[in-house]
Amino acid sequence: MQEPLVFDGVGKIWMRDYDGTLRYIDEKINSVMFAPQFSWTKVFGGQSGYAFHLTAQDLQDVLTIELPRYSAVIAEISQGAETKTGPVEIDENEEGILGATGYAIEGIEAFGGTFVKDSDEVYLKAVDGTLSKLERVASTPTIGQYAITADGVITSATGNLNKNVIVTYKWSKQGTSSNFKGTRRPKPFKFVHRFELINDRTGQPVQVQLTVYKAVGGGTLNVGAARKTPSTSTLNLEVLEPDVTPDNPEGIAATIIFVD
Repeated sequence: MQEPLVFDGVGKIWMRDYDGTLRYIDEKINSVMFAPQFSWTKVFGGQSGYAFHLTAQDLQDVLTIELPRYSAVIAEISQGAETKTGPVEIDENEEGILGATGYAIEGIEAFGGTFVKDSDEVYLKAVDGTLSKLERVASTPTIGQYAITADGVITSATGNLNKNVIVTYKWSKQGTSSNFKGTRRPKPFKFVHRFELINDRTGQPVQVQLTVYKAVGGGTLNVGAARKTPSTSTLNLEVLEPDVTPDNPEGIAATIIFVD
């Protein structure tokens, strides 16, 4: 297809490990930018101000993808993170009032986790915000101490009645973690971006596919949260020289296909 087209669709993307395993697929994407880069080094000589020869430099093709959601797989692909599933521990803190029956930790029931034994710390909070740490004891706490039951009820001496307390603790549950090691290395993968455009002259849809046969993660993966602002994950990928395979017998690095 030779007609100029406006690229205004995002479609969906998917990625496969180099052994063919489908690792990631997503249609909630903000942008995909494939940027082939070619440059020359000019060779000058004699009196002329013009170069008499151009030496081709190494290619620096890159692929940038912006996603409005975070996934552990994205961390693996872009940063070489290691994903583990199993028991995890979550740090928690909450503030409450020491009543006549003590203070019952609320997070354990709210999140459905299991209290991690001996992970608790209790602080009295003064009106000016000053924190005073209490010592944990098995029973009969004094003014500078507290006791805690197996189900998370905290009690202290009568002198601490109706005072504010800050409680820090851990709870555990099955979960997934993305682990970033100092020796991590992203692994190469095959990338496909499939979307649809409209031919402005005919009004008919044009099917488009971008394929990068061997890409590898790199750059910065932003993982964060801001008040009333949705987060985005940006993948900066390097395009590599691919292997010659049955689905890529010519060893092409990337291809864009148009079907009208």
